[in-house]
Amino acid sequence: MQHEEGKRKIKEILGTDIRFEGHFNKCFNNIKETQQKELIEWIRKCKNYDANPIQSKKDRKLIGFVERIGSNLRSILTKEKEEYFIALFLDKHKYYETEMEKLGF
Repeated sequence: MQHEEGKRKIKEILGTDIRFEGHFNKCFNNIKETQQKELIEWIRKCKNYDANPIQSKKDRKLIGFVERIGSNLRSILTKEKEEYFIALFLDKHKYYETEMEKLGF
């Protein structure tokens, strides 16, 4: 599936206010369809708190969920505690580390 369909499915789960960050479109298009489905299933688990969140050290209201996709891609789903999902970051490992530091994870 292409990134447009993936974004539509993700918005059905998390709501239309979710932002897509990193090189989401390119990375999503380049992963296998099974990995795309695993990413969407992981997002469902995050929404239902079936995945373990991590706490930001910089912002106590911010939590995140982290997932490894293949050998080089990482995803970070951020959420305001007791509120709404903010952003889904999908990018290569080197950008992921910078994003994790920026968010305080």
